[in-house]
Parts: sequence; C-alpha cells; structure tokens
Amino acid sequence: MKIYFERSGGFMGRNVSTVVDTNQIPPEQALSLLNKVDKSDFFCLPESSSVGPESASGADHLCYKVTVEVAGVQHTVETSDENAPEELQPLLDELSHLARGSDTAVSHTGNPLSGGNR
Repeated sequence: MKIYFERSGGFMGRNVSTVVDTNQIPPEQALSLLNKVDKSDFFCLPESSSVGPESASGADHLCYKVTVEVAGVQHTVETSDENAPEELQPLLDELSHLARGSDTAVSHTGNPLSGGNR
C-alpha cells in the first residue's frame, strides 16, 4: 500500500507532504497505518468535504489531501481539520506525524502523484 499525504494551511502556513510505502517501513508501523485505513473505511469516504482556503471559516485551519493506493486502486480524500470525518482523524494524525518527522517531507504544493519537487 502507498499513501500520498499533503497537509497545508494552519496558523504558520507550513505545508508538509510525504509518500509512505508500507513495504518500506517497519512492519509495526505498516500494520498501524493499514489498521487506520481499514477502520476509517477510507475507500468509502467522499472525495471532498468542502476544503480549501475559500471554504475555511478561519485562516488557521489545516487542509489535508490523502491518496491511498492498494493493488493499483486509488482513492483520494480532501478535507480540513474542521470537516474531517471522526473516523479519519487517527490516520490524519499519524500521517501528519510521519510527514513532520520524515526526511521525505517537503514544502510544496504540487501533486504528490506527479513526483513533486524537493
């Protein structure tokens, strides 16, 4: 499974993104992510829940874009901290933590599926 993650906005305006391949991380971390994707019923979540700066009621809201790819099937969910489904929050928290601590985290606004720039 691959997960493409972007977080933008917030009070400081710091954008982070990362790509996580569960075949390339420790098994316990991969299992944790797999469980969070499964528990969130990720592939049944709507693709968008009114995200973007124009829909946020405050400048300090975070916006998320998460794409999960399993066996060649992809699903993308875009949401904000204000509109995120409760069942998605544990996955967003873990991915945010990974992106902040990862040397693959980058500050860009490009599409992670296109490779992006460092």
